[in-house]
Amino acid sequence: MFRIHGLLAVAALGIALVYAAPAPAQTIIQEWSSVKPPPAPELKPVTLDPKTTAIMVMDFVKQTCNSDRRPRCVASIPKIEKLIAAARAQGVMLISTTVPPVPIADTLPAVAPKGNEPVVVASVDKFMLGDKDTGLEKMLKEKGITNVITVGTAVHGAVLYTASAAALRGFNVIVPVDGMSGDGQIAYDEQAVAYILTHAPAVSAKITLTSIDMIKF
Repeated sequence: MFRIHGLLAVAALGIALVYAAPAPAQTIIQEWSSVKPPPAPELKPVTLDPKTTAIMVMDFVKQTCNSDRRPRCVASIPKIEKLIAAARAQGVMLISTTVPPVPIADTLPAVAPKGNEPVVVASVDKFMLGDKDTGLEKMLKEKGITNVITVGTAVHGAVLYTASAAALRGFNVIVPVDGMSGDGQIAYDEQAVAYILTHAPAVSAKITLTSIDMIKF
């Protein structure tokens, strides 16, 4: 009898311990609605040497940078146009990009390349087209470029991947938050990329978040 009572006590203790154990951690999906965004990253002024700086003007084509698909892209054009004008006046290298099969001629006129300014055709990472090197890294290094400014659309495509790829190749990357745009009306894509670029391991140390008005040559 005492043995039976002892076994029952042990079993009861085991059950109590199971129910007292902490519940398994929830995934981000279960926690989605309760997650609060962290504080906004700091924007920093930058002064750059025109001779060692290049601006990547990425994918401002009419097929995607329009009022229906990316109205935030359309709204960013006046500031980007101002940045490009200042860069040309100082002899800063300008590189325009597009995605296949969209021709570079479909770039919005206000930010389109002029003369013999180089053009790169690539997907989201402008250093690569599929499994092939686009020659962008070589182009930059042959010109002695150490600083790369990235403006473009989509922020969660061209800006995120090209800025990260440039940082991993040793370039100092300057990302103006008012020069990057995502899909639709919401700003979540931009917020997420700003956070990732300034917190990602091996990338964030080479990234400076700024605004167009805070860039000087």
